[in-house]
Amino acid sequence: MNTVAVRWRAFPPLAQDVLIALGVLCVSLGLPALDGAAIAVDVLLWTVAACVPLLWRRSLPLSSVAATGAVTLGSLWGGSPASPWAAMAAVFSAAYHLRRHRIVLVLAATAWMIAVAALRDVPIVPSGVLTSAGLAVLPVSLGYALRLHADRADAMRRLVESEAGRARARERNRVAREVHDLVGHQLSAIRLRALGSRKAGIDAVPALGAIADLAGEALGQVRSLVDVLREDGAHSLSDLDGLVTGMREVLRADIVLDLGGHDPPRPVQAAAYRIVEEALSNVARHASVRRAGVTVRSRDGEVVITVDDDGERGGKPLEGNGIRGMRERAAALGGTLSAGPRDGCGWRVRATIPCAGSGS
Repeated sequence: MNTVAVRWRAFPPLAQDVLIALGVLCVSLGLPALDGAAIAVDVLLWTVAACVPLLWRRSLPLSSVAATGAVTLGSLWGGSPASPWAAMAAVFSAAYHLRRHRIVLVLAATAWMIAVAALRDVPIVPSGVLTSAGLAVLPVSLGYALRLHADRADAMRRLVESEAGRARARERNRVAREVHDLVGHQLSAIRLRALGSRKAGIDAVPALGAIADLAGEALGQVRSLVDVLREDGAHSLSDLDGLVTGMREVLRADIVLDLGGHDPPRPVQAAAYRIVEEALSNVARHASVRRAGVTVRSRDGEVVITVDDDGERGGKPLEGNGIRGMRERAAALGGTLSAGPRDGCGWRVRATIPCAGSGS
């Protein structure tokens, strides 16, 4: 059924209208032929004339109904009655394409049915009027029901497209975070190492060697980016020691890891690692300190990450890519993140990520 609908919608609108008009014409002429009745020429002409307005059923639905109904009544008046199929098809199509005036359409169709009965010398009695109204309501109801079905399908299609668009946006943001965290961290370390060596007057050979090692590690990170994006190569909390060791030349960080014997889900561990990595990178880039404290604790079904430094920063934090990426990571798992000055001096980044619903 869906295949037929798809193939039908592939036709241009004008071709659809022509095919419908020809189909109604074939039905109007074919049904009497099945009974063995001969088709008079005048009846054929009236039937063709009644089907022609169906070509405008889409652009001028009410005019199509009026013209088809008038031709059908004219055929009855002239003694060469045309089939009512064209008029019923016009009413059905109008009920489908109109967004309003369907009550007017029902009343007009009922009046048309009564006029047909009068031209056929059928006595007008209350039961006949009710029958005419019922027959008039039938094509209107079918057209309206099909319209509702089409609108519902269209709304569902838009909803699916909207969800797909949001999914693509989430994936783009995720890729941006991964690129920022993977490449940005290593490049910042390379820059800080170069600047530190120049200021300290260190011999260029070991400094360049250290920078080459960092660049090689950055290249390896880029090569593994696809694996990280699939999460099967994501870091865990056990990798924090290696992260701190790699930054010891530009920043000393103390780690307190207290998980209470629990093993948080891998997505939570991966997010916690990236948050700590970005927070320490921000400390190394922006704070006038060389020491920071990292605490990761698991309590009441949540993992709480705190990164403190003793720098002299203050005021409202600037929402750059780093802070935004950390906040998005926490929010993606139902958590929260705050960043700003702490009591006394220094800066604090605190994230809370629930373990439930994180793919555990």
